[in-house]
Amino acid sequence: MLTAFGLGSNASRLGLDLAGGRLLPVGSLGELWSTYLAGWHQTGGGTASAAPASLAVLGVLGAIFTPVGGPPALVAVLLIGDAPLAGLSAYAATSRLPVSRWARAVAAVAYALLPAATASVAQGRLDVVAVHIVLPLVISGVARLLGGTGAGWLPASSICAVGVAVLGAFSPLAQGLAVLGLVIGFVVLPPGNSLLKQIASVVIVVVLPLVLLLPWPTVLVNQPALFLHGLSGPAPAPAAADLVGLDPVHVWPMGLALLVAAVVAVVIRPRALLSPGLGVLALGVCGLAVVLLVPVKPLQGGAASVGFTGVPLLVISAGLLWIILSAVPDGAVLPKLAMAGAVILLVALASGAVLAAGRGGPLHTGGGDQLAKAQADELARTGRSVLVVGTADVPTRQTGGRLPQFGDDQLVLTAGTPDRLTAWQSALRQPSSGATRAALSAAAASGALFVVLPAGQDPGPIVTLAPDLAVAVQPTVDGRAVLRLLAPSGQVVLVPPGIAKQAVTSSAPDSWSGVTPVDAALPDVRVRVSDGIAGRLLVLSAEQEAGWRATVDGKAQPIVPAWGHQVAVALPETSSEVSIEHPSTLRDVLLLVQVAAVLFAVLTSVPGSTRPR
Repeated sequence: MLTAFGLGSNASRLGLDLAGGRLLPVGSLGELWSTYLAGWHQTGGGTASAAPASLAVLGVLGAIFTPVGGPPALVAVLLIGDAPLAGLSAYAATSRLPVSRWARAVAAVAYALLPAATASVAQGRLDVVAVHIVLPLVISGVARLLGGTGAGWLPASSICAVGVAVLGAFSPLAQGLAVLGLVIGFVVLPPGNSLLKQIASVVIVVVLPLVLLLPWPTVLVNQPALFLHGLSGPAPAPAAADLVGLDPVHVWPMGLALLVAAVVAVVIRPRALLSPGLGVLALGVCGLAVVLLVPVKPLQGGAASVGFTGVPLLVISAGLLWIILSAVPDGAVLPKLAMAGAVILLVALASGAVLAAGRGGPLHTGGGDQLAKAQADELARTGRSVLVVGTADVPTRQTGGRLPQFGDDQLVLTAGTPDRLTAWQSALRQPSSGATRAALSAAAASGALFVVLPAGQDPGPIVTLAPDLAVAVQPTVDGRAVLRLLAPSGQVVLVPPGIAKQAVTSSAPDSWSGVTPVDAALPDVRVRVSDGIAGRLLVLSAEQEAGWRATVDGKAQPIVPAWGHQVAVALPETSSEVSIEHPSTLRDVLLLVQVAAVLFAVLTSVPGSTRPR
């Protein structure tokens, strides 16, 4: 029934290549792993930020779906099949509760139809959907550890740690709440048969996920936006009525039925208040308060805003369902009145789910927008970047060799990059002679080859203002206008002395005379330059950040900022060997530590053989 519901509610977007809303197109298996393992990314002008660990999770699980499309097919199955997958997860997680199978089934279906989940599917919020599927198993694992696992404590701890790591790969907030609940439960509850084993279990579940996610946690420490906004970014704060209805996106608050059911369960059997579900509910309320009361600046720039409330509302809903199950008599058959209430609850949640998914939402099949084949091939061959101009709700993105993909928005850009991209967006959305020409010149200097304008914008005014800098070419598959930048540029360029003086004092070139592209690829550049006039610069289409090193004939040379934000090196008059690199030794070490943690988790997750006494 849940599978039929998932297919029916997503009938308008059935396919294995979903995109839209908060979901950028998912790359192939090779693209995911190359992005995750790379120490430097040609995104936003270039950044050495660690890629999100969700790429690794999708890369591992996406290999199973290689015959039908790889990671994009996996993501489509997770989104379209969210309801049945979450229902199975919730049903399995409640297997140790002393209630009938029908009560567990009703609770599992109610969990599968939560408004926060169905609305997240329609918006393409993959992080919330992943939490929706994994959360019941993690709650069950934490409860088992707190209750004592006996001889199987090590496998149980490792499996629980892996579940917490999967949560953290998609939602650091969910991981934080899970760890907080484990620590509080360990402190509050009486110790089991072996205190040392419980301490070891807590340490494993707290520490092992952090190591499994390396080097991603090093980014989270300095980026609160990733913790509070998650992978899919911020959202408008919902009204109080929507929060009471457990709905994060201003739809009919049918989740109110779940809250009423929990209140009724407590009134009928007050012992339900003593259940662990109350602790889960309290954790969700704390998470909701943090998300709504602590606005932070989004990772891609813009004004400080609150996060999406989907994950905290899922935790709150899970706590409410646990309270309801705690009110069910042990092993008893549900009375007719309770069964009628269960039917009303499921009908209300299903109606809310249909309203959320039936609205259509921005998620669609067919993948994301694409450049014409010739343009895409040239972009991949040259390694130059494409500037995709955003709108009020979508940030402007600059990516190298391809259009933006899933994972790009989670890379931490250099400090001035979001503001600069926003300034280019304003200049291109509202063309004016000086600002538009400066934006096109600056984009070309940063290595951009194509500019994709927002849907419906006419490229004519821009081409009229700067015919020597841009020309309109074949539009994208979705009909968006595309400009080709005409200035001689590339990943690496040789700048003559006259323009070099301007490069260190201004933000955009007003002349391209003598600028010569160099056949080299980022981030490690090794070229030999001939004799020339003093004052030349070798300029990279890479943002200046800590870690860049340059040598000329084996001697260290300082990095010179070009156009205010790009990496450049001053060249001598004589012929010389120039080397510029951005080493990633620390990242490689962290990846080795991660591999060791994965081996430890795999080896310790296998239960040992047991003999019946």
